Amino acid sequence: ENKKKDQTYMLYRLGQEVLSRLLLPLSRIGEKEAARDLARQAALDNAEQKDSQEICFLPEDQDYVRFLEARGFRASPGSFVDASGQVLGVHPGITRFTIGQRKGLGQTFGKPMYVTKVDHKKNTVTLGDDESLWSRIVCSRENVFVLPADQDDRTLEGVAVEAKIRSTAPAAPATLHPGPDGRVETRFVAPQRAVTPGQSIVFYRGDVVLGGGIIE
Repeated sequence: ENKKKDQTYMLYRLGQEVLSRLLLPLSRIGEKEAARDLARQAALDNAEQKDSQEICFLPEDQDYVRFLEARGFRASPGSFVDASGQVLGVHPGITRFTIGQRKGLGQTFGKPMYVTKVDHKKNTVTLGDDESLWSRIVCSRENVFVLPADQDDRTLEGVAVEAKIRSTAPAAPATLHPGPDGRVETRFVAPQRAVTPGQSIVFYRGDVVLGGGIIE
């Protein structure tokens, strides 16, 4: 199994009615080059295709911003601000920025600055130093768990897990603390960098997926 290409982070929301019928033909292939060799043997057109760096279905000459704009989602210019709300400059549109981004801000600020928050309601992009990107507590909604029939989310209070805040992040030790409305507060032992609202947080016990939710 190729841990670098592990898909459990993306599959955590599927129930057993789907997983029981799911076929994963590459699951026992250890390296991607081995999969490419099989593709070459079968003379598949994508045998030499480069790994995607952004959205996998976009051609190499198109990025996600142009993809969105071509479909009418054109973001308006707004303000770069600091944590206190002070205006630092003007940005060309929030669709061009993501949490943790340092390059491509379009201007300099005299020191390295990172995107720490994107507010679509205020149309602002908050900038800060690297230290401000780290946090121990992550709140999530729309959580789903694989639990026995006689248990509910309340039995997860204080349960120790390993959690991922993105597909490429290492699973890190944490404890779960369910709250109202099905929300869960995950408390990490060590701070996590660039926690991004809208991404998933996924919970593991070893190789077993316990569930996950959407980061708020």
